[in-house]
Amino acid sequence: MRIICTAKIADATAGHIDSIMAYPVGLQRLGHEVYVMEHVGRGRCTDSSNQQVPFDQWDGRRHFEAVMKTYGMWPRCCLMYRNGEATHGMPFVEAVKVSKTCDLLMTRSGEIHKAHEIFSNPRCRLYIDGNPGNTQVFLQQHGGEYEALDHYEHLFTLGLNIGSDTCRIPTGNRHWHPVLRPVVLPLWPTCFDHASKPFTTISSWKGRTTFQWQGTNSGEKSDSWLKLIELPKRTAQKLEIALRIEPRDAVDGEIFRQNGWQLTDPRSLRTLADYRSYISHSRAEFSVAHHRVVEFSVGWFSDRSALYLASGKPVLVQANGIESHLPTGKGLLTFSTIEEALAGIEDINGDYPGHCRAARDIAETYFDADRVLTNILAHAGYG
Repeated sequence: MRIICTAKIADATAGHIDSIMAYPVGLQRLGHEVYVMEHVGRGRCTDSSNQQVPFDQWDGRRHFEAVMKTYGMWPRCCLMYRNGEATHGMPFVEAVKVSKTCDLLMTRSGEIHKAHEIFSNPRCRLYIDGNPGNTQVFLQQHGGEYEALDHYEHLFTLGLNIGSDTCRIPTGNRHWHPVLRPVVLPLWPTCFDHASKPFTTISSWKGRTTFQWQGTNSGEKSDSWLKLIELPKRTAQKLEIALRIEPRDAVDGEIFRQNGWQLTDPRSLRTLADYRSYISHSRAEFSVAHHRVVEFSVGWFSDRSALYLASGKPVLVQANGIESHLPTGKGLLTFSTIEEALAGIEDINGDYPGHCRAARDIAETYFDADRVLTNILAHAGYG
C-alpha cells in the first residue's frame, strides 16, 4: 500500500520528531511504500534570532534532510514551501504524482491540508490527534475548518478516554478511536543500568494554547508542576527535568532550583542519539501531566513516557485516567498527591530490577509499532 505520512519536524527537537517518525518508519517495516511530506509557510522560516530568512537559506531544510536520513526515509520525502513554490527532497511535481496514486494519507502533525494539490488526492485520509482535549474543544468551537478535520474519513486520538463517560471533553458527534503511540522497538533497546542516577523527564513549562470548557480553564503544564514543586526536599532521590522555559519565565526556573530540582536545557536534545542517550542514562522517569488532561480525565500517555518504558526505565507519572487502559503497579506507576509520588519513588527503588523488566514488558505488549499500526490500519479498513 502507498502511504503518505505528514510531519512537522524541520524546526523540531528530537522528542517531537521521534513521536512523528514512528509512524512512517513503522509502516515501512510492515512492508508499505511510505513517503513523508511536510508543508511550511513563510512564518516558520526563521534564523536563531527569530528573523525571517528565505527558504533556501533556512536551517530547517538541513535539519529535515538529516532527520530523514537518520530514520531511513530519504529521499522518499518532501519539505514543501508555500504549496510547492520550492521544495527540499522530492520535487513538488513528483510529490503530487505520488499523492495521485496514494491509498492513505496519515496526519499525525503538520499542516498538509494547506498543500491542496497533495491533500485532495489520496483515496483515504486518517487523522491522529496528538493534542487531546485541545483538538476536540477547538473543533467544537470552530467547526470542521479546524485542521480541516471534516475532510478526514477516520479520526484517532491519544486521549484514551475521549468519548467515554469519564471524560467531559466534547466529541462534536464524531467517533474518535483511542490509540497508543507506536514505538519502533529496535530503535529503543533496553538499557538496564542500576547506577545511582536521577529520575528525569523532558517537559515544557508554559506556552500551549489554552481553552475554557464548561467553566473550567485548561490551564498550563506549570499548574501541575507547581503542585509538586517541593518534592525534592522530601526525598533523597535526585530529580532532574530537561525543562523548556522561555526567557520571560526565567524566574520560574529559579523556583525549581530553590526547591532542589536539577534543570537542563531540552534544546540540547537535537538528534535521535541525543534523545536516546538522555533517556538511557536516567534511572526512571518522573513527570506530571498537563493540567487539562488531569482536570478532564483525558486518559493521556505521553510519547516520551512510552520511550522510557521501551528503554527499560520505570515510569512514575501523574494520574489522568490511564489506569483503565494500561497496567500500573510494576514498571508503570501513577500518583495524584505528593505523598503518592514519594511512595512511588520508594517502590521503584525498592525493587529496581523488577520495575525495569516490567517497564520493557509493557512497551512490548502495548506500544510495539507493528501491533499499534496494524490495528490503526484495520480500523481504517485496511486489515
